[in-house]
Amino acid sequence: MTQDKFDDSHKKLVKHFSNGLTHNLILWIISKESIHGYGIMKKLDEFFNFNDSDECDVKNSSSKVYPILSKMEKNGLIIGEWKINENNKRVKYYSITQEGEIVLEQIKSHLKCVFNNSSWITFFKDMTGMEVNNEKCN
Repeated sequence: MTQDKFDDSHKKLVKHFSNGLTHNLILWIISKESIHGYGIMKKLDEFFNFNDSDECDVKNSSSKVYPILSKMEKNGLIIGEWKINENNKRVKYYSITQEGEIVLEQIKSHLKCVFNNSSWITFFKDMTGMEVNNEKCN
């Protein structure tokens, strides 16, 4: 496919893929530490920094992250607590709940199945052009 044929419907498909990853990454990030929204956005930037590649343009903004956090909080996956940060500002810190831990364990289990399936390994190799470690996951 040439770049000039990459239309809005194709962009939408790529956006859905990155949005799904973003939800999972946010839950995982929060599972590692109690963290505020801006800290989450900075960590997401580390995941989606592709050295100024136009092909991998994924933007993480407050208008994207905070609604995800709100939805996760509403669904009981995380809990927010207002605290005073080092700059003496009131900031909401997020922590994972027991229900969130259960969901995260399901995501981990699903990923293990994916990486233990030869069809997925072939897919990743074909999509990235890279060898995927075929070592079985536990």
